[in-house]
Amino acid sequence: MRRQRTLPEVLGRRASLVASAQSQRERLTEEFLALRRATRWVDKGVQGANYLRQHPLLLVGAGVVTLVVLRRPLVRVGWLRLIKRGFVVWRGVAAVRMLALRLAR
Repeated sequence: MRRQRTLPEVLGRRASLVASAQSQRERLTEEFLALRRATRWVDKGVQGANYLRQHPLLLVGAGVVTLVVLRRPLVRVGWLRLIKRGFVVWRGVAAVRMLALRLAR
């Protein structure tokens, strides 16, 4: 049979547990801040992707600029054919996305 603890023993144990919990909270805070700093770039990437999703013309503009920069090799392929192909792919991706959203409901 276990003997019952005295009040000073219980208070001492309580003080020890409170101190231990405080140090654990401080360590957890430090580790969380380090993790937050490490993943900040991921948050920026997600924000950038959301911005581009809301402004798709920026992607089209970037594509046009890329085509202009790479003009010489694309002359052989043909601008119009390449633009048509890109438009068809873009519409296809949009259609698949809409279908996936409908099926998810």
